[in-house]
Amino acid sequence: MTTGPRKATPEMVAAANPPPGFGAILSNSPFGWENGPIFEKKSDKGRVRGFRVADRHINAGGACHGGMVMTFADILLATAVFDVADPPFVTVRLTTDFIGPAFKGEWLEGRAVVTGVDGSLVAVTGTMEAEGRPVASVSGLFKIVRPRAKDKEV
Repeated sequence: MTTGPRKATPEMVAAANPPPGFGAILSNSPFGWENGPIFEKKSDKGRVRGFRVADRHINAGGACHGGMVMTFADILLATAVFDVADPPFVTVRLTTDFIGPAFKGEWLEGRAVVTGVDGSLVAVTGTMEAEGRPVASVSGLFKIVRPRAKDKEV
């Protein structure tokens, strides 16, 4: 098994057909690798992450499986944590409110923001949409495992 950061191959990127401006993120875990690729672009309102809903993401009802939506929620919320902390950090709590479906072939994207930092805990919220339709509202709490080198205490 390959470990360490991996980037999507050109074939994976072509199959996902991300919108203009999106580039594949590094996958730091085998789990993320199997569920990706995940893409990111920077906008004037911060970073946006997304993925193309594929066969492997679909539930029996023909929509993106809730487990994949929550997997993406965890990856999405961590995006915002990078703004205030260096890895490693871990998910302490993840809450997902499902609003609507995303279907095979659709682009599912989201944005997240830090809403508070208290010691080594970072609170984050985010939203997801597919083709302009709301899919989920998410929130989470992350624990910073080690403070940034320049900070005495986080």
